[in-house]
This record gives sequence, structure tokens and C-alpha cells, in this order.
Amino acid sequence: MRSNHRRQLALLALSMALTSGPACLSSANRGDDSGRGKPEPYVPLAPEGPETIGFFLARFDRSLVQWSELKLGSSSTRDQKTLRLLEENMQERARKRRDELVAELEGSVPVNRRIAAAALGFTHDPSVLGPLLASLPDPDPEVAQKTLLALGVLALPETPLGGILQRLRNDPDPWTRNNAAFALLAIARAGSTASELAEGCRAALSDGEPGVRAQCASTLGVLADPDSVQRLSELLLDESNLVALAAATALARIGRQHAVQKGTVGRALASALDPVRADRRIQLLGALRWLSAMDLGSDSGPWLSWAHKLP
Repeated sequence: MRSNHRRQLALLALSMALTSGPACLSSANRGDDSGRGKPEPYVPLAPEGPETIGFFLARFDRSLVQWSELKLGSSSTRDQKTLRLLEENMQERARKRRDELVAELEGSVPVNRRIAAAALGFTHDPSVLGPLLASLPDPDPEVAQKTLLALGVLALPETPLGGILQRLRNDPDPWTRNNAAFALLAIARAGSTASELAEGCRAALSDGEPGVRAQCASTLGVLADPDSVQRLSELLLDESNLVALAAATALARIGRQHAVQKGTVGRALASALDPVRADRRIQLLGALRWLSAMDLGSDSGPWLSWAHKLP
């Protein structure tokens, strides 16, 4: 059960890396998830009397599983409404037990600390940032992973990045590095422009874990970091389609926001059309159409001609 939960959260982090681009790109891999079951409907819990913190944590852990299932599988309006109601309920419950959750995080048994760390993120209370950052160096890998998940859910642009980047650079556990990349992506989307954010993500583009590469590529796209164009261009031929999609979306975003990079980005995308498989070719064409705001068809020739006319 615990291993499945960790895998689910890692898949969640990876899927969220690909939600910031144009619709034609973000929908390209929906078919990959066809084997996953439909999330159970969320039914708000009936009001009850005071419950022990242990019972609270056990119930919140079940909500975390349901939340990650909905994040991964919700596509209909009904599913999105269910997810929103669940998140509101989780926030309300976590805020009511905020002080107890901090106490559990700082001094309880590992299993309680793991759930408490994740729950604190759902408070969306800036005052929990300090306790979460303090738990980042924890030797228990799942405490660190849940803390990183919480920092991503909390998503405060003022979050100090040193501890997260330390985990991203040096942690031997790919689950932990995935969650570190998830936290950085969420913090970037919240508005952080810290110089070390782009630097750390550029370095992580060579990480052996596809989820890390994809999320860091997406972060560089959110930042529209022009210094990343060369490395992102190399990822267009990455062994993982998810990484290539994230890189293509990031490049198109950079080209749209930095006119001086538009030609370089266009040439990189157009040059990658012919060497790749058909499914990835569709993704690259989508990025080119978004970048150029026009449609030159599916052949590489017109796209290369257009791109080479740009500075």
C-alpha cells in the first residue's frame, strides 16, 4: 500500500509538469492513462465529535490517496468539482488541527510525521513554511518526500529554495528528487523568480529520472529562461516522450516571451520533426503552431524555411 501511494504521488508530480502548455500539447498523452480506474466520488465526512490526532491522520492519509487519484484522473467537469470540494475539505480539516500537525511533524513517530507534513501543505497557511523547511533534512525519505509535496501544495513564491535544491541535486532516491522538482515547479508557477531556481533546474535536466527532467524543463518554461534554450533543445530527442513534450512546451514559451530567441527555438523544433516518431512529431508540431501562431502543415520543409528566415 505504501509503495503504491508513493508511486501515485510521483505520477501526480510528473503529470502536473505538463499542464502549463497549450491544449494541443497537454492533451497529447491522455491515452497513456486509459488503464487507470476512475476515482471514487468524494463524499464529505459527516460532522463528528473530537477525534484523536492518530485517527485524524489515518483519515487524512486516505484523503491524500483520493486527492492524488483525482489529480491524475479527473477530466470531466464533475470530477473537477469533486476535486475542488475535496481540497476545500482537506484545507478546512488541516487548518483546524494546524498546531497539532506541527507538533506531530516535529516530534512524533515517522508514520505520523509523514502524514502531518503533507497535511500542513493543505492548510495554505504561510506560517507552516518554517516547520516544513525544518523537516526537509529529515533522514526518513518519506518524511522528506511528503514535506516536498507539502511545499509544492503550499506554493509560496517566497519559499527559500536551498533545502529543496539540496534534495534535488544530491538525494539518491528518485522519488525524493521527483517531489523536489514538483515543489520547484509549483513555486515557480506561484511567481518565484529566484536566480537559483533556474540554475538548479538547468543542472537537473541531466538527471537520470524522467520525472525530474520533465518537471525541471517545465519550470524553465514557466520562468521563460533564455539561457536554457540549448539544453532544452537537446531534450527534444530525449528517450522519454514526457520529457520531450515538456521541453517543447518550454521552448515555445521562451520563444514567445523573448523575440530574440524565436528563431533559435523555431529551428530547434523544426529540425527535430523528422528524426522522431509520429507521436512525438505531433507534439513538436503543436509547439511550432503555438510559437508561430500559424499552421504550415505537417511537413518539416515549410517550418524549416520559416524558422531560418528569423534572426
